[in-house]
Formats: sequence, C-alpha cells, structure tokens
Amino acid sequence: MASAPNLEELVRRDYASLVDEERLDTEQGVAELILAQSIEGHAHTGAGAFHKRRYPDLSTHRIVELLGWNVTDCRRARQALIDEVADWVEAVLGGDPRKRLVDAAGHPLLRVPWLAGMEVEPREVLRGIYLGGLRDDEAVRARAEKAHGVVIGGGRCFVVDTRVMQEMGEDPDRLAHEAHDEARLEEFRSAGLIADAGKITIADVDDGPYEYDYIRYRVGPGHSDDAAIIGAGLLYGTSAALGAWLADAVDTLEKFSARFTDQDDELAAMVGERAPDAKVPEADFMLYVVLCAIALGKEEKVPDSSTRHLLSVYPKTEKSLLRAHLDFLEGLRGPTQPMSHGQTTTHDFYAYLVRRLSELQRRPSALPRREAEGLMSTGFAVVGPGAGLAEMAALFADPEVELLVVCGEDGAPRGIVRAADVLRLVGGSGPAK
Repeated sequence: MASAPNLEELVRRDYASLVDEERLDTEQGVAELILAQSIEGHAHTGAGAFHKRRYPDLSTHRIVELLGWNVTDCRRARQALIDEVADWVEAVLGGDPRKRLVDAAGHPLLRVPWLAGMEVEPREVLRGIYLGGLRDDEAVRARAEKAHGVVIGGGRCFVVDTRVMQEMGEDPDRLAHEAHDEARLEEFRSAGLIADAGKITIADVDDGPYEYDYIRYRVGPGHSDDAAIIGAGLLYGTSAALGAWLADAVDTLEKFSARFTDQDDELAAMVGERAPDAKVPEADFMLYVVLCAIALGKEEKVPDSSTRHLLSVYPKTEKSLLRAHLDFLEGLRGPTQPMSHGQTTTHDFYAYLVRRLSELQRRPSALPRREAEGLMSTGFAVVGPGAGLAEMAALFADPEVELLVVCGEDGAPRGIVRAADVLRLVGGSGPAK
C-alpha cells in the first residue's frame, strides 16, 4: 500500500493542478504569485489536491518554502505590485493626469495586458479606490449595518504570535471564522497573541513565530468582491469599478507582502485626505457598502470571487470575470460565464445586483437621503421584455423611478426605457423592446 503523501507533496500537487487548469489574465510571474496564495485556502478547507485533509495552520510563507521559492523575494515581488498602484495614486494626486493604469515604465498595473490600452478617468479611479479601500473598515461596516438594518460582519489582519495562539487553544481558521468582540481582542493583546506590527520585521515572521493572520470581529456573510467592483461601476462608472478592483487586489496582495499593514485602507485614507472630491456623501457611501454585502440567505448564490478567480480566463469566452464585469458596465452583452464554482452565472448575478440596487434605493435608511451628486441616475425599476405601456406608465408614476431596466428571461439586462419614451407612445401597445 502506498504511503500517504506528505505536506510538501500535497502543496506541490495543488500548485501543479492550479497552473495546469487555470490561465490568469496577467503575465506568468504575477500569476504564480497569486496562485501560491490560493493553496492556503485549499489547505485550510481540505480542497483541491488536499482531498479533505485539513491543515488550518498552514501559511502562505510556509507554502512558498515548500514550493522551493525564496520567501523574501516573493514578498518583495508582491509588495512591488502594491507599490505600483500606490505610485499611480500618488502621481494622480500630484497633478499627473494619468489616463491609463500603467506604471512609470508603461507596464499595466498587476500586468493585466489590456489595461495598457484602456483610457480611464483618473479622478473616478481614485473614487473607486476610496470606496473599495474603506468598505472593509470595521467602523464603516458597523455604520452601514446600523443605517440599513443588515448584517455584514468583518474583521482585519493582525500580526499574531503563533506560540501564544496555540497556548490559548486558537488556530488561524478559528481566528478567521469565529466572532471575537473587543473584550476578546483585548485579551489577545494582553496575552501577546496580537503583537505590535510596528516592531515586527519580515524575519520575525518568516524565520520566527509570527504570522499575519485575519481575525474576525463579527460573524456575517461578508462582502462580495464582485459586487464591490460592479456596484462602484453602476453608481460611478467603469473607471470607479477599476479603482474598486485595484483596492481589492491590494487587499489580497498585502496578506503576504513586505509590510504588515492595511495598505488598501491607507490608500483610501490618502485619497480622502488629498482628493476630497473623490469622497461621496455618507448616505451614498452606506448604500454602496450595503450593496457590496452578501444578503442573508443568498450566500450560495452571490459570488465573492478572489483575485485569482477574477483574473482567471474562461476558455469559452477567452475573457476573465473582471473583463466580463467591465463589459457589462459598458453595455456590451456577451456570453454568460459561470461564477461561484458554477452556482450562478454572470448574467444572473448582474440581474440580481441591478434589482438589489433598485431595492436599496427605495428602502429608507437611518441616514438622511442625499442626491448622488448628479453623476448618474440610480432611481430605476426592473421589468421583463413583455412589459406593456400601461405597466411601464404605472411604474413611472412613482416620482423616484427615472428609468426602467429591461431584463430578459435569462435574467440578463437588455437595455433601458426612459419616461420620455413611454410618454411618446402612450395610446399605443406592445412590449418593451
């Protein structure tokens, strides 16, 4: 009988499987840095090549060691990708009208090739980074929960002393998925489980007992990164969607990088301080934060794609989810793509998110209602392709409804109908086109 594979074999098998099965919409070196991080999730849950064997203590830096890579070099390479995003933000804030998401040498950020040929509105990208970077902030989520009466949950990363963690009967999986209130967090600090990040070096983590781990404050369904990207686009345009994606990518990369800080939050704070016009009114910000949230009962149907899944190219369309999301925001109707391991599709998700936004716009919150600064109309209702003039006219009788979104039988948006179009045809008949 063959012996069970050891941990190094499992890690290498899982990595080989990822490389063989997935093609990311970026250059090979960046793809390798992203795929290595995916192994950690597989190890914690027993997925992929681990075949139900769970390793809840396995970290990305240990995985990199088992792959035979230089840990410090990998950290610095991932940090360099973050720094390129930060440099782009600094350039725009400094008055450089960057119309493309490229670094100083002309390389596309995160090495996503088509970014080099896409023009953006720099201030709207900053707005997306501001929204996307702050949406994970614990205080922001708490305000949104109170304002809209929803449950989101949340937490953040800390430098953790693994020796104390084990003494206290904790492990990375429990820290990440169980609730820890402020009193418990203070216990962790007093016991030394949570260390002072300012005093910890890379060597302390890679050669010592420390890890940079996520600790959950409150249990909840969390945020959908797909909704964060598309929601920013629906509210503020495609450039804002790209900014939200960049913030999410930084949030992913920072978990194994050369700095142990919340770097997407830092970028957002910098944008808010130096470009106050990128900020949005509190009511609109809370709307966005709640739109990103996975509604209770929808956990299996609302996707939360990782950076890897957002960049993974779907063979039948030769497009990544990120590109599909942007096409939808640009009004380009393409073939549907699977999401959330086949539990839903892009068309179904887009239709859900449009309906969700409409619902949130109609629902009163605990905050005063403000206009969305004239950037775009968000007062709309959803109808099917068979909607008649009488039905549409009745919907437009509501003064908050400014347009109708027509969704097909597959749930995918097909277009819009304006009030003026209906008024012009009153007295006729026929379905919405």
